[in-house]
Amino acid sequence: MGKYLLGFLLCFLVLFEIKAQTNPEYDELKAAFANIEDKNYKKAYPYFRKMLRQYPKEPTYQYYTGLCLLYLEKDPNKAIPYLRYASSKNVTVDVYYYLGIAYLRNYQFERSVKSFDWFEKNADRKRLKELDYQIYKAMAQNGLYLTKYIQKPTVYSKIKSADEDFYRNYTLDNIEGYFIDTYDYFKLQKDSVDDNSVLFVPDNSRERYFAKRNDKRGDYDIYKITQLSDTSWSAPENLGGVINTPFDENYPFLHFDGSTLYFASKGHYSMGGYDLYKSTWNWNEQKWTEPENLDFPINSPYDDILFVATPNKRSAMFASNREKLQNQLNVYHIKLTNSEPYVEIEDHKEILKYAQLDVNASIENEDKSEFKSKYQTDQKDLVKIKNDESFLHKSRYDSLLNLAISYQLKADSLRWIIDEKRSTFDVTKDGQERAQLSNVIVELEREIYGLQRNADNCYAQVREIEQLNLASKKVIYEDLKKEEEIEETNMEETNLYYEPVPDSINIKKLVLVEDTIEEDSVNFPDFGLRVENPAIYNAQNPIPLNETLPDGIIYMIQLGAFSTEKAPSIFKGLTPLSVIKKENSKIQKYFAGKFFLLSEAEKNMGLIKSKGFKDAYIVAFNDGEIIPVKNAVKLESDREIPVLIKSMKEEVPDSAKDQPEIIFVLKGQINPENSRMIDSIQYFLTENLEFYVENNSKISIFLIKSFASYDEAIPIKNKLDAILPVKSEIHAYFDENQIPLEQARKITQ
Repeated sequence: MGKYLLGFLLCFLVLFEIKAQTNPEYDELKAAFANIEDKNYKKAYPYFRKMLRQYPKEPTYQYYTGLCLLYLEKDPNKAIPYLRYASSKNVTVDVYYYLGIAYLRNYQFERSVKSFDWFEKNADRKRLKELDYQIYKAMAQNGLYLTKYIQKPTVYSKIKSADEDFYRNYTLDNIEGYFIDTYDYFKLQKDSVDDNSVLFVPDNSRERYFAKRNDKRGDYDIYKITQLSDTSWSAPENLGGVINTPFDENYPFLHFDGSTLYFASKGHYSMGGYDLYKSTWNWNEQKWTEPENLDFPINSPYDDILFVATPNKRSAMFASNREKLQNQLNVYHIKLTNSEPYVEIEDHKEILKYAQLDVNASIENEDKSEFKSKYQTDQKDLVKIKNDESFLHKSRYDSLLNLAISYQLKADSLRWIIDEKRSTFDVTKDGQERAQLSNVIVELEREIYGLQRNADNCYAQVREIEQLNLASKKVIYEDLKKEEEIEETNMEETNLYYEPVPDSINIKKLVLVEDTIEEDSVNFPDFGLRVENPAIYNAQNPIPLNETLPDGIIYMIQLGAFSTEKAPSIFKGLTPLSVIKKENSKIQKYFAGKFFLLSEAEKNMGLIKSKGFKDAYIVAFNDGEIIPVKNAVKLESDREIPVLIKSMKEEVPDSAKDQPEIIFVLKGQINPENSRMIDSIQYFLTENLEFYVENNSKISIFLIKSFASYDEAIPIKNKLDAILPVKSEIHAYFDENQIPLEQARKITQ
């Protein structure tokens, strides 16, 4: 009889477990937290907003509502109240990290630094490594410095524009050149992970400055190409570590003086997003000067990009998304001046006022004749980069020509500097300063005279070589043509040598799979995620393409989608890797890892992000087909039911333990020095319960966990309340997140 009763109880528990897992409210709760883990805030937000209406004082729902709003709304003021309320309650320490980001975006830099300091003090080592709080903290500290003293801005215009073609609204005086999308200019297909990039093509210039991904690190760097004498272009030349950082650099613009480079960067000492910088080419030392931040209010905690100054440097235009508009930028036309005094600002309202950059001036009479800058969507003269040549050709002719251009550019840049010094001289009243400026102008004029003389000498020698070659009817670049002929010959030989032949190895593999592997004997041992050093993938062992996935639910982490095949080395030893490419599509999606459980995939996201794939996310597959993660979680739960029934008399498998569940915890106050009271509490506890004491400077808290239901905790609570000076409380948790007790009771009944 006892055996039958035991069997009945086991079946009842199994049915209770099935009912709990198929409870619609439980499924909704579980899906919401899964969306948070997937960073799918758009799907998670409606649930937490709904729960907050039902439980307005619940700190967990305040926290997750604020977290969703932080990434769904451009205005941080919509997220700050929720995060600030949650930070004063007993929620995850991550709230200080996200509150720091919200304060940063709201120009409250001091509060932002304090929030990150609190996060650093209270978070464990693992969490400190997973979240890049130090980067944001540095941005907030930079913001404190950059907003301490400012020059009041003079704004001529502010134009709203779509972010994909904002450069069409750049209207500046005497601009000789045009703007174009970098991908259009080079006739390149844009990958889904690529950012926008704009190239300025100056008239009569042999140089182009543009941004592209660094093949080694994956971030954007600024490069330069130079037109060779045969009208081809040199290989891209990285501008080096002074300009480029491990973070993104983009939107370069070389001023018409030939020496001043304006660009946007997320590195250096940015106050958030892209900040605008300028650097000057030092002709004597042949290197770029340390980039100079263009300061607040030109820069903000948002993306500020494509700074273009007029030839006389009296005004400039740039774009920014600081206005919190969805998929829109504002294009600002501002006055450039060094004569305005710096003023100290301490009030946060003042910072917000200046950050808006509202129009407050009209363009002076001498600047009213605006020339609308050109832009192109199609480039007729396709830029063909020569990957096997540097920008300086070996011949004497090219060397002299490049030397002449260098002297000329330096002389022209000094002329711009003299014009700027003269403008300053005209408004300077102090006699000593006027004398110093006068001496500087005289020295610059002497240097220009010498440079121009050297440039003229080089040009004269270039013309002599041209005349000699024309007279003798010889081609200047015979050596170059010989090289091209050799290349063509080698190409023909290469094509003959690599004539396509049947791949016997692949055929043998195909036969082996079809003939020797029996049904249901396929094993997938390469699960999980690890880092192999050296990497196992290379030219001989490529990343598997469209491999057969196991039946049922599995999860993989998508690293990115690319229009071209990527070298295995950029994935930094991550194993296993997979590539999925649909028929008649150029897009190749790269995945890392294989997991039977969503929780296992989530645990490995930190490793993925540490390798630089910050935009990676989890993708679910069912029988080889992509499905929503929410649906996979439901199917995953269903899949565990037979395992639980089968293992009723055995230990619960680890995979079942990893599944999130609702638990109840008893919480109360205690004097840790009262050993008799502690012994009395432990006397009432059963073997499946654990007792903890959290020491605090003011008061000590005890925890008893975990109860499977509210009703299970009530008897213990009543016994403890009879001996404790302060009544204990029952709290409910879902996957380490506190949820309303009323909601937990409703779901688990």
